[in-house]
Amino acid sequence: MTILVVGTPNSGKSEKAEELAVKLSEGGKKYYIATMIPFGEEGAQRVKRHLERRDGKGFFTIEKPLRVQELVSSVPDFPDSTCLLECMSNLIGNEMHDENNAGMSDEALADYITASVNTISAASKNTVIVTNHFPLEDENYDEDTKRYVKLIDMVNSRLRAAEDIVYDIEDGKWVKAVK
Repeated sequence: MTILVVGTPNSGKSEKAEELAVKLSEGGKKYYIATMIPFGEEGAQRVKRHLERRDGKGFFTIEKPLRVQELVSSVPDFPDSTCLLECMSNLIGNEMHDENNAGMSDEALADYITASVNTISAASKNTVIVTNHFPLEDENYDEDTKRYVKLIDMVNSRLRAAEDIVYDIEDGKWVKAVK
């Protein structure tokens, strides 16, 4: 089972994803794949809040800000586990700025990122993926931000098409779409 949880920043998507992952795991092994590279005090505080919220839920945290597909071959009990991948916006930004991906077109990069996440989904018993939604246009976006937001939209579209269930936040309520 693979579930995509889509929301805006601070919409409660992390809490929703954790709730879903705990239910899906049925008491089995749970991995929290953390993609954020914490920059500065704000980043450190964000990580601390997420760790505190997960405390006691039985997640094993794996810090993997790039190339998440590598986990499949390095975690022996991956096929029997439930994975919570948090968050696509961090992963996309990290992959976008990684020198190994320099020169990739937006299409190729979106395909690569989507394939890496689909590798996780295919290899684990359950996967819950957290992602952000941002407006595509904003007069305050610089060129780098425009590309970033476009990539998030491209990857989200690809993931929406591939996942079993998608949860979207609409007017403060979760709306569930099942394929």
